[in-house]
Amino acid sequence: MTFEEVKEFLKSEAGKASEVTAYLQGLNPLTVARVQEYIDKTPEGKSWADSVKDKHLQKGLETWKVNNLEALLIDEIKKRFPEKDEKELEVEKLRAEIEKMKHEKQRESLTNKAIKIATEKSLPIELVDFFIGADEQTTVSNVKVFEDTFSQYVQKTVEQRLKGDGYVPPKDNDGKQSNLESLSMEDYIKARSK
Repeated sequence: MTFEEVKEFLKSEAGKASEVTAYLQGLNPLTVARVQEYIDKTPEGKSWADSVKDKHLQKGLETWKVNNLEALLIDEIKKRFPEKDEKELEVEKLRAEIEKMKHEKQRESLTNKAIKIATEKSLPIELVDFFIGADEQTTVSNVKVFEDTFSQYVQKTVEQRLKGDGYVPPKDNDGKQSNLESLSMEDYIKARSK
């Protein structure tokens, strides 16, 4: 029998019998190496193997998420944002209150110092709150700057008044300046009542 005759026999109904199929498979048995070769060399085999891998990987990933992900997230959140217990919160609150009290005490002390200096130098006490600085040295410096500026302002105002902004006596009806000293008492009273 030739090879062509065997091919024809296999194509016929008799060649499709289960005994013939079993005999042919025994000649070339299905092995792991043959399956691997089929997967590596044919696009259909490669596609089929990839889909099986993807299904398996997806199932494994879902199982891992269900079993581990929540615990890992909770651990990471606790690590990044540690919870404080009641004692720690109370200690922080007390520290904040102490710092506030220290700040208020220091401000009161600086206010008293500024009032004392302002009183000694005859400066307006109403402006003391504007002098207060971060520490005593800054407060004293602020009072000194105010004193210098205030003194210069007062000096300039006095000089302007003395230069010519003084009192000018009123003029009579005829346009002459009246001299109150030369008037009699009755004329003086009449002039004042007008």
